[in-house]
Amino acid sequence: MTAPPPYLADVTGRTCVEFVGLLRVRGLPPGPEQTVAFYEALHLMAAAPGSSLGLRQIYWAGRAVLVGQRQHGTVYDRAFADFFGELPGDERDVPPQPRAVPMSAVERDDAASGTPTPWAADAEDEQADDARLVPGEVHLLKEKSFGAMTPQERRRAAALIRRLRPELPRRRSRRRRPAVAGRYLHVRGVLRESLPTDGEAMRLPWRRQRFRERPLTLVIDVSGSMTPYAKALLRFGHTLKRAGHRVEVFTCGMHLTRVTDSLRKVSVDTALRHIGEVVDDWDGGTLLGTSMRELVDRYGGHSSLRGALLVVCSDGLDRDDPATLGEAMCALSRRAHRVVWLNPLKGDPRYRPLARGMAAALPYIDVFLPGHNLASLEDLCRTISARRVVQRKAKTPAPLG
Repeated sequence: MTAPPPYLADVTGRTCVEFVGLLRVRGLPPGPEQTVAFYEALHLMAAAPGSSLGLRQIYWAGRAVLVGQRQHGTVYDRAFADFFGELPGDERDVPPQPRAVPMSAVERDDAASGTPTPWAADAEDEQADDARLVPGEVHLLKEKSFGAMTPQERRRAAALIRRLRPELPRRRSRRRRPAVAGRYLHVRGVLRESLPTDGEAMRLPWRRQRFRERPLTLVIDVSGSMTPYAKALLRFGHTLKRAGHRVEVFTCGMHLTRVTDSLRKVSVDTALRHIGEVVDDWDGGTLLGTSMRELVDRYGGHSSLRGALLVVCSDGLDRDDPATLGEAMCALSRRAHRVVWLNPLKGDPRYRPLARGMAAALPYIDVFLPGHNLASLEDLCRTISARRVVQRKAKTPAPLG
C-alpha cells in the first residue's frame, strides 16, 4: 500500500495556489476568485461532520470550481494526476443522481381540465424553449389557435408571451413637477428664490403637469370553453405585472374573483398554481352579466376602472340575462378610457356576434379583436400602445330581442 500524498495531510492556501499555477501552465484560465473558492471548498468539506478530505474530494472540488468548459476536463485530469497523484477510474466516474421529474403542466392540462397550471415545468425548460424558437416556426406558431396547440407548442407559446412588451397609454396627472419651462408659475418657488435677493426674483421657477401611465384591467372568462385562452391571458397579465405596469386582473365565471395579488409572484408557475387555488369557478358556467355588474358595484369608483384601459376576454356565450350585461357594459364604458373585447370565436372568418350576450355588449365596445392566438395578442399590444386620442361615440342602449 502506497503512502498518501503529503498534500492530503494539510491542504494549505499555498497548495491551492501551486495547483492553480500548474493549471495555468497547461492552458486552463482559472483566476484568483476560482482559487479562493477552491480553497474554501476544501476546508468546508474537511470541516463537515463525518467527512474526511481525501483524494476523491479534492478532485471533484477542483473539477467543479476550476473547470469552466467541458473540453478542459482532460487537461485538468492530467494536471491533477501529476500534482496530487493518480485517481482510480471508478472514483472519477460519478453516476448521475436520479431526479424526480414532476408531470409537466401541459400533461396535466391534457389529463384533466380544471384549475390553471403552468405550461412550462421550470425556468430551465423556459430558457430551452427560448433557444429553440426559429423564425419560421415562430410565424406558424403565432397563427395557430391556443386551443389547437400541442403541449410542446404551448410551452413555446409561453416563451413568446413573455417577450410581449406593450407600451400603455399615458394621461395627464393633476400633480405638477418642477421644470425649466412650463405652463404654470411656481409661486412658492418665486418667493423662496427672492429671499436672498431682497424680494427681487432673479429666476422664475415653473411647473408642468406630470404624465402617468393609465392602468390596465383584464377581465378573463374562465368558463370551460375559454380554458386555453384564459391561461394565455393570465400569462400575459403576469408579464405586464412583472414589467412594472399598473395591472388589475379579474376572472369571471359564475362570479367575479380578483387575482391581482396572485400575479405578484415572481414565478409564473407559482402564480398560476395560486390562481387555481383561489378561483373556485374555473371550468364552470358563465354569468357575464352578474360578474360585470359586480365589477361595477365593487370597483366602479376605483382607479382600476376610472380612466383605465379595460380588456375583456370572453366568447360571449352567457347564460345570464343579456339586459344585465348591457347595463353593466354601459356603466363600464362610461368609467373606462377604452373598452377592448377579445373573443376567440372572432378568429373564424364566418363568425358573427349573434349570441345574445355578445350582441348586448357590442355597442359599448371600442375595439373588438380575436384573442385565439399569439398574433391576436400582438394586435392587442399595438392597440393599447396607440397614443392617438380616440373620439368616444355616444353610447346607446343595446337592442334586445
